[in-house]
Amino acid sequence: MAYEILSIKMYELDKKISRLQSRIQMSESADHDRIRAEKAELQRECAESETELRNRLRHSRNSSVAVLAESYGEIEKSIKTAVARMENADGKESEESFPADEKIMFAEYALDFAMQAVNHALLVSMEALDAYMSQQEEQL
Repeated sequence: MAYEILSIKMYELDKKISRLQSRIQMSESADHDRIRAEKAELQRECAESETELRNRLRHSRNSSVAVLAESYGEIEKSIKTAVARMENADGKESEESFPADEKIMFAEYALDFAMQAVNHALLVSMEALDAYMSQQEEQL
């Protein structure tokens, strides 16, 4: 069962990464209205998936998930705080105070952090499989 759960999650991650690649490729040729529509759709998707994740975390019976949920909340709060601080650094409206080239660099690092998060998730998955296999071996 452990393999099936992790396989499903890896499939979901692969779909999200494919969607990210598609959106980046689309943005190269899209007009401004299309970019804004995609941005609005992605904001809606993010809010929806965040709510879903928080609900799953909240209803989990595993005590270690509470620690993970708290950490996730802290990370989200830190990211939102950092974005707000950068966008309002000079007291101007957010569109004026955070130039496009800085937003692109910020996006680049956000993707780097996402890749690091994926690497950590893979490591945690491998550790879970190792523990599962050890438990199975002990039962034999």
